[in-house]
Amino acid sequence: MSATAAVSEHDLRAMLAHRSGLEPDALWAPVYDVPRAFGLSWPLTRDQSEQVLTDLLDTLRRVLPAPWPDQDEELGQRYRYLAEITDRYERYDTRRILERIQHAGITPASAAFGGDDYDPSLATEGETASWARAVRAAGPRPCYRMPDPYVGEGEPPVDRALGLRESTADPAAYHTALRAAVREDPRQIDCWAHLGIEAFERAGTDADALAEALGYYQTGVAVAELSLPPAFTGVLTWGELDNRPFHRALHGLGLTWWRLGENAKAAAVFGNSLWINPDDNQGIRTLIGQVLADAPWRGEP
Repeated sequence: MSATAAVSEHDLRAMLAHRSGLEPDALWAPVYDVPRAFGLSWPLTRDQSEQVLTDLLDTLRRVLPAPWPDQDEELGQRYRYLAEITDRYERYDTRRILERIQHAGITPASAAFGGDDYDPSLATEGETASWARAVRAAGPRPCYRMPDPYVGEGEPPVDRALGLRESTADPAAYHTALRAAVREDPRQIDCWAHLGIEAFERAGTDADALAEALGYYQTGVAVAELSLPPAFTGVLTWGELDNRPFHRALHGLGLTWWRLGENAKAAAVFGNSLWINPDDNQGIRTLIGQVLADAPWRGEP
């Protein structure tokens, strides 16, 4: 196609759908708005369409801003939201998924263990690392429980997918089942986490798998974050089963960024894990020191 070839609104929508992997119907509004947003008129030249596509694709990946309290207050030590760690999602559909959930209504995390506070003294006893000192300095903090991550009636979709993998030994069927679950209801955090795990395990033989894993883990973490209070300072213990999918997604996200050489981002994620779950049931304390020392990923110990 020449630089002066005409690109219609329909053509541009099809091109954007092809490059983003999104359905054309989901891209109706941003393409319709091109003349107003870019000061252009239909049809576009090829050069104009390429510039518009670049800008639209970048917009699709921009992270949603982190939630902040309404009042101006000292935030102190707290959970760092994904928007504070990166400015772009890996997947083109993550932002739209989050906006869809927000529009439908968010279920917030609630008090756990009858409203009891978490006592950090035992979990960090003998630990001298900076994360442990910060946990001790914060003192007792409220415990929270994430909303039920297995939305819907009957067997959780992630369990059905795992059962399918076990009975068929077919990784493609397992992947398809997980993808179907998050398409039907993107609040399935554990399905996002398991999609990340599956892609991460393929990364040794598939050049695209690590980016895939990053996108899945980011989406799972971002979906979970929607349920957190602004400037979250509480604890999400592993003992609350509903918290575990979020912890799995955080763990995988940290490992993926580490494997990609993004050690600062990995350290921020591992720091989040230890802040909200100082009991550290996943062995994060053995990873964060290596990441902070800028050691390359060589596989989990």
